[in-house]
Amino acid sequence: MTSFVEGLTSPEMEIAEGGVILDNRTRFADLKAMLDSNKDNLKVDAMKRIINLIAKGKDVSELFAAVVKNVAAKNVELKKLVFVYLVRYAEEQQDLALLSISTFQRALKDPNQLIRGSALRVLTSIRVPMVAPIMLLAIKDAVRDMSPYVRKVAAHAIPKLYSLEPELEPQLVDCIDFLLADRRSLVLGSAVYAFDEICPHRLDLLHKHFRALCRGLADVDEWGQIVMINMLTRYSRHELADPDKSPPDTDIVLLLNSARPLLQSRNCSVVMAVVQLFYHVAPKAQLSQIARALVRLLRGPRETQYVVLTNIATICEQNPVEEGTYAISKTMFDPFLKSFFVRSCDSSLVKQLKLHVLTSLVSEANVHIILRELQTYVHMSDLASPAVEAIGRCAVRVGAVSDQCMTGLVQLISSSDEKVVCSAVVVIKRLLHASAPLNLLSRLMRLMPKMVAAQARACVIWLVATHVDQVMHMAPDFLRLIAKKFSTESELVKLEALKLAVKLWLVKRDDSEKIVQYVFQLARFDLSYDVRDRCRFLRNLMFNTEILSQHMEEIFMSKKPAPELISSFKERDQFQLGSLSHVLNQRCTKYIDLPEFPTTSSDPLLRKEAHAPTELKLDDSEEEEEGEEEDEDEEEEEDESEEDEDEEEDEEGSDGSEDEDEDEEEDEEESDEEEEEEDDKDQLEVRRPAPLGLHSINNNLNPEITNGKAKPSESNALDLLIDVDFSAAGSRQIMDPSFIDEKEIQILNVIEGNGIELSISYPRLNDGQYTPIRFGITNKTDGELEGIELKSEESLDIKGTSRIESLPPGARVSIDLLIDFGDSLTKREWILTRDDGNEKRFRFEDYKENIHFLGPKSSSAPFPHRAHLQVPYGEQVQPIRLSPDDISKERNRLGGLNRHVIQLESPVSASSIPQFVNCFSADQTVFTCQTRSRKDVCILTLTDNQSIECCCDNSVIGRMLAFAVSKNC
Repeated sequence: MTSFVEGLTSPEMEIAEGGVILDNRTRFADLKAMLDSNKDNLKVDAMKRIINLIAKGKDVSELFAAVVKNVAAKNVELKKLVFVYLVRYAEEQQDLALLSISTFQRALKDPNQLIRGSALRVLTSIRVPMVAPIMLLAIKDAVRDMSPYVRKVAAHAIPKLYSLEPELEPQLVDCIDFLLADRRSLVLGSAVYAFDEICPHRLDLLHKHFRALCRGLADVDEWGQIVMINMLTRYSRHELADPDKSPPDTDIVLLLNSARPLLQSRNCSVVMAVVQLFYHVAPKAQLSQIARALVRLLRGPRETQYVVLTNIATICEQNPVEEGTYAISKTMFDPFLKSFFVRSCDSSLVKQLKLHVLTSLVSEANVHIILRELQTYVHMSDLASPAVEAIGRCAVRVGAVSDQCMTGLVQLISSSDEKVVCSAVVVIKRLLHASAPLNLLSRLMRLMPKMVAAQARACVIWLVATHVDQVMHMAPDFLRLIAKKFSTESELVKLEALKLAVKLWLVKRDDSEKIVQYVFQLARFDLSYDVRDRCRFLRNLMFNTEILSQHMEEIFMSKKPAPELISSFKERDQFQLGSLSHVLNQRCTKYIDLPEFPTTSSDPLLRKEAHAPTELKLDDSEEEEEGEEEDEDEEEEEDESEEDEDEEEDEEGSDGSEDEDEDEEEDEEESDEEEEEEDDKDQLEVRRPAPLGLHSINNNLNPEITNGKAKPSESNALDLLIDVDFSAAGSRQIMDPSFIDEKEIQILNVIEGNGIELSISYPRLNDGQYTPIRFGITNKTDGELEGIELKSEESLDIKGTSRIESLPPGARVSIDLLIDFGDSLTKREWILTRDDGNEKRFRFEDYKENIHFLGPKSSSAPFPHRAHLQVPYGEQVQPIRLSPDDISKERNRLGGLNRHVIQLESPVSASSIPQFVNCFSADQTVFTCQTRSRKDVCILTLTDNQSIECCCDNSVIGRMLAFAVSKNC
């Protein structure tokens, strides 16, 4: 009988539903027999049942030996199920797993990507340091695997190996650097996760990947987006300057524009990640964009509500931003004030947080709405005390309603709820700390016998003692009533009574000496140690020490500063928003502090991509063709990732099987598609726009030069299509310029140019993405000049011929060049050369105000002269026509960082604006244009209050255009 009971309590015995006793040993014996059979279908059935038991939390580790024997099975479905089992138990059964390492290594070369990935996952799950070199070699091969699924598994395997052998960090960092350059979104999120786990401080590795990570943010899976946004936040704080102290860096604009759509994500964690990005990196003027997303999250579960409200409370308690009457962080939640009203279904923590947020948002405009709401909460049992405290905070924040709040709090003292009375008295004590009306003090003293809560009674005694000079006629009798019940009072009340006795002894000793001595005598023999110690201290101070007794009035009767209303959420601002440390308000393990913004941003060339899409300068038609190809590539990547996810689901127990032949055919098709894409790119690189040649030659040139103007090369129909500007399709219509300035600006005079005069003008031609510049070259020498050429050392995309074979004396030639500046501020170095070895250097600098000659640098300098030249921003745009509805939509869309308003010093005529900005005038107050390179819409509006407003997708160009109008007009 004893053995039977012991058998029932053994771990192998289990009582199922209905009281049936099951012996696990018998069931596992059945599974072992199925795994030892020669039929694959029985083995697959057994593995499915085992995986089902693992999913239910059952321990099936004793089947490890029977399962591992099938690791070399030829059946693909069986092998996948075995690998799933081994991933779960390889760490527990290390000795048996080591026996199959050779099998795992062979599986790493399997044609099936799921088998390769599962083998790597099992191999890195064996926690034995002696196999670390084998794991490292497998990871190095896997990061270069053809399948993105295998590369994803390799990225997750890197942290496993690092925790096993931290000394391998340099080799693993190289693997991470390689994975960060991967274009597949399936791999990118896992690569960022590996970076964050191993080398989060190596931000220098992210320079060349920063822009690619920003652009790929929307395509990564949700959990990858969270890690990536946090990593990009730290990088921006470390490398880019504060956008509130200097013009926002273009990389910050790229990051914010890439992350902004994720505010509508279904995943709450993704939304919180974007919120903390805007809070820590974006300009303060853009914080209003996150309000609606945060309020939307308040409809989620109570845990989500708690975290979101904690973050909202921190945002509301931040330092005020001097813009408008109130801080932006507060006004941005004003439209959603009712979302913070307490609901009956909210948890207690959520209710208290909502009250705190309401009092943080209080202002003179909404204080009456909030107070009316708080009055209803006072009658709720669980919200009574917090609501009373919230009323007190409203009275402190908005002085205009302090008297109204005080009246309501005094009425609450007569409430039957002890908690309400206690809270009301405590709040009244805080409000009356500096000054208290006599009638209010007397009313509190009369209500004292009805108060039961010790804290409320102690607060009333403290108020009377603090303002004892105002109630001198009532204070001795008030102390007498306390002394009658002194022995039954709480310790807190007794200590406050001793303070009141000391102050009465100092102010009105003759009338209160006996009652004071009586109170001290009672306290001398009290049961509380604290009361007795306080009594001895005060008695010695009052009666025994003559020197100290002379200064007692300074000690006890001095005015004390009023307590400040300090929120606990101000302290949380030291932690990154949305982190666990921020929620718990304490530093957690592995928490990394956000770095401070640098004074200046790091060199943008560090973030220049080796194979960026903008590196290959194409015409508009080619850009659209390449964009279509990239869209097709992205769709193929998404399809492949979906197939990988489906295959991964099959790995965990689906009935479908996968053929090795089909995998090989898919690999061949992918390689063929890649070869076709490479051929297409080669064809795009071969295509070049036809040169424009020389624009005009003066009549004093000989006929050979006049008739020898370079002719455009013949082009086929496809080349003609390349020059077509497709940006005019849709609602935008490119217009002819309304003003063309024929004035020329001299760059080099005769002396500076050694006989050559060089001037510049802007003809304002509509030629796609290219900015037209007309150079005028005049020969002021007595002889003929040969081989004059104007060239750029920079890798600019230039259309046109800039070489003059010969230029007779007194002749003048105009050269038209079309240049793609890429809507950037980059300095451009240009050189004017001659065949006799004489050469002059000058620069296009977009931010310089004037053109001026700098003179010789030194006698030994290879380029003795240079000049600085400005290409105005107004010439880097082209006029477009938009419908009134489109203008309204674009202005509503472009806000915050993309909107600039500058006050004008003097009235501006609408007709003068097109002189400085190549724009189209819609109705004498609205002017529209677009940047030539990226086709960003710019809308200039001349307001009635003598200010110019510019809304532009490119915030830098928009700001410069507004400045150009305000300065020149």
